[in-house]
Amino acid sequence: MKTFLKTALACALGVVIAILVLGKLAFMILSGIAAFSDMAYTPQPHTVFKLELCGELEERSHDDFYKLLWGDDSGVLGLDDVLLAIREAKDNSNIDGIYLKLDGLSAGYGSLAEIRNELADFKQRGKFIVCYADNFYQSEYFLASIADEIYLNPMGRIDLSGITSEHIFYTDVLDKLGIGIQVFRVGRFKSAIEPFTNTQMSDANRKQTQQYISSIWNSVLTGISDTRNIPVDTLNQYADSLFIFQPADKSVSTHLVDQLAYQAQIEDRLKFLTFTHPDEELNVATLSDMISIENDLGYYEESEENEIAIVYATGEIDGMDDEENINSQEIVSVLDEIRKDPDIKGVVLRINSPGGSLFGSEQIWAAIERLKAEKDVVSSMSDYAASGGYYIASNSDRIFAQPTTLTGSIGIFGIIPEAEELLTEKIGFTFDEVKTNKYGSFPSLHKKMTEAEKAFFQKEIENGYHQFIERCAWGRKVSPDSIAKIAEGRVWTGSDAQQLGLVDELGGLREAVNWIAQKNDLYSFETVEYPPKKTFLEELSSNMGATIQARLLHLWGGEMAKQLKTVKQLKEIYPVQARMEPFVLK
Repeated sequence: MKTFLKTALACALGVVIAILVLGKLAFMILSGIAAFSDMAYTPQPHTVFKLELCGELEERSHDDFYKLLWGDDSGVLGLDDVLLAIREAKDNSNIDGIYLKLDGLSAGYGSLAEIRNELADFKQRGKFIVCYADNFYQSEYFLASIADEIYLNPMGRIDLSGITSEHIFYTDVLDKLGIGIQVFRVGRFKSAIEPFTNTQMSDANRKQTQQYISSIWNSVLTGISDTRNIPVDTLNQYADSLFIFQPADKSVSTHLVDQLAYQAQIEDRLKFLTFTHPDEELNVATLSDMISIENDLGYYEESEENEIAIVYATGEIDGMDDEENINSQEIVSVLDEIRKDPDIKGVVLRINSPGGSLFGSEQIWAAIERLKAEKDVVSSMSDYAASGGYYIASNSDRIFAQPTTLTGSIGIFGIIPEAEELLTEKIGFTFDEVKTNKYGSFPSLHKKMTEAEKAFFQKEIENGYHQFIERCAWGRKVSPDSIAKIAEGRVWTGSDAQQLGLVDELGGLREAVNWIAQKNDLYSFETVEYPPKKTFLEELSSNMGATIQARLLHLWGGEMAKQLKTVKQLKEIYPVQARMEPFVLK
């Protein structure tokens, strides 16, 4: 009877969920059909572009089935759409200015720098930027500081406290469970193994981390200082005084903001700036409005015969979840396809990756080598292009990075978990085996590696490290010795990497695209993106099955989801990795 009730309840629940999903799907399809005829948007004179940024910023925007299912039709905010909308607003004579509304935006400093640079370019057209927030997180304030006028809620606060890099360590937990991590690495700064072997940061890791967070913080302070006319030393004094506990009016007296205002009052200011009568309705364009106006990343006329491809490489290389990571086979296939397309004159590889599989990195590197024989290839680094991310970038003709980009980390490691104590002593399993050859059972979860096996594996890691250095030297056209001096797994910021010759220019995606256009004398071109964005039905299909658990955990779990994902990699990770250590930067 109990089994019957469970089955009946499960069936009933399944029917309810199916009805909800199908109903929601039907509604979205009908809404899409209804909106199709109204897709083209033309702003009215004296329109304000309301750029509302909240939630997690990803490299590319896309529909999110689970957010839609729970009544949120905002989709996933993408840097690509934000940049495109700002450029369109800049060039459209009916757009007078931007209302930048910040509400809990989560983004890396590299992405924020890219948006900030586009907003600075927007201001060069003589257009205004007004920014408002109930509260400013530190990264949000860095972005807000480019605005002509900054408004803070009278009950609001500004978090200005410096940058902290937090690292989590699993060693004690694994020891209690009886799980051991057998570690192999080359490079004293290669710290990706430390969460599984240490209980605190090594001296080398602490040194490199202090260096790169100080470099990022200096870039942030310099940006704020330049636009708000506040000395860097003064900003550091604010950061050391728990400024978040200062009353809102202190933010005005220190010139961090211009005025205190409630959100409803901002519209009155926007009406004044757009010469709109107080009794008339303010013309407002949303992000979706602006991106519906077709435009291109460059400043040239469009031409289908001249194309520049933008290939997005986002996430870990051959990570566990291909939906959120780089599938090396897919990227190789895309690059080989582009190589054969006569209309594509050059390629920008847009990288936002901490690295991953050494094998996958090498496959992409080789595909770039084939592509370079026929077309220019440029790498544009976002928040990260480290370890395997730098491996693939190093073979480009030109490398662009933001000052705050984290890159380098030229080094590799390998980890092989063993649970001999857990399985035999704590649980009580016993094991026996029959094999034809000496190493037939390698590697085994229920027993530790022998000294001979460890020696073989360490040699594999060393060979991979030397290959990594040679690949970087080949791509950068320098000697392997010069790369080795700045390698050892050390992480550098984009500004430091430029000084070391790992990066050519500081700039973003637009600069990378325009470099190719100028190199090939393209006065008219179009940009095409790879891999193509998924349609809604493709998103729906890809989110079914085993992916549901991971997506719901990502939606609700926040940082905990990231930590659980790191632990899960112990079982599924490719043994030899060119990957940067995961950490929380705030």
